[in-house]
Amino acid sequence: MRLVLALSLLLAMPAMAHEHGAHAEKAPAIAPVQTTADGAVYGATLPAKLPAVVALDTVIAEPQALLGKDGAFSGRITEVCQQMGCWMVLATEKGDFVRVTMRDHAFGVPKDASGEAVVYGTLNEKVLSAEEIEHLSKEGAKVPAQRELRIDATSVLIHTAS
Repeated sequence: MRLVLALSLLLAMPAMAHEHGAHAEKAPAIAPVQTTADGAVYGATLPAKLPAVVALDTVIAEPQALLGKDGAFSGRITEVCQQMGCWMVLATEKGDFVRVTMRDHAFGVPKDASGEAVVYGTLNEKVLSAEEIEHLSKEGAKVPAQRELRIDATSVLIHTAS
């Protein structure tokens, strides 16, 4: 009987891990690590020497020049992961967007975050599988694209609403 129970648990574990994906780990920290005159910073503190901030319109228009490079990118928060705050979407006025993932799930942002933000990290392009699109949809993503630009963020500055 114990053997049957042990085998049942072993067989069930991969299914549970698949269903929860990266969220099976502990929840990321969702507390500001720094407060500036501009707003609250999540993740790592801001770099001492801040790079020039690139507007999302420029990123969308010319992504090839920025892919694989660290930088500072600005846009308007339109979506946040509703399970753990481990990703968010920055959008332009036209509706173009970049998904921001929090590096290594080490931190999150508040689920109700909105407004303007500056993200420090690396810009990449990602092709999503059907499973990844379904996973994002379950976390509250409105319309995940099969191919999207992503920023692997180390720091996120969410501007204080004025």
